[in-house]
Amino acid sequence: MKIMRTKPYNEKSNISPTSRRTVESLARAGEGRSVEERQLVEHARRFIRARKTIGDVIPPNLVKDAAWDILLELFVNGEEGGIVYVKHLMLACNTTPTSAMRLIDRLEDAGLIERRTDQLDQRRVIVNLSDRGREAMIALLRSVSDQPDCKQVPAAPRSFSPRRG
Repeated sequence: MKIMRTKPYNEKSNISPTSRRTVESLARAGEGRSVEERQLVEHARRFIRARKTIGDVIPPNLVKDAAWDILLELFVNGEEGGIVYVKHLMLACNTTPTSAMRLIDRLEDAGLIERRTDQLDQRRVIVNLSDRGREAMIALLRSVSDQPDCKQVPAAPRSFSPRRG
């Protein structure tokens, strides 16, 4: 019987740079996020599920807005610390690569998303919501989820006084 000797565990040598970046990104997920913002992420997830259900119930391509699919994916992944590549967005919006790239270009031109080259693999491009895009998604999700804007000051409570008959 041959006994195999293993090297002592060295945290730096056993983890790939990509894995390390993913773990660090996920560890930062939700940092400084309010309960309301986490609820908005859950609303966005529901929209993604609803969009997929629509495709099962209504004939394909009748009710479709690939830009909305892209923005929802970027919002959820961004809030959860995920890293989104262009290829992921192409799959999420279920269009041809050319159409998806054209749409990504338009969203970037509108200042809603940002692209940058992946430093660990120069062939890949990472996409995320810009600050403007994140603010727009939060405002939009608030409006459809009936959550008040945190910047609005709530009305002061009034004491109860029964009606006199």
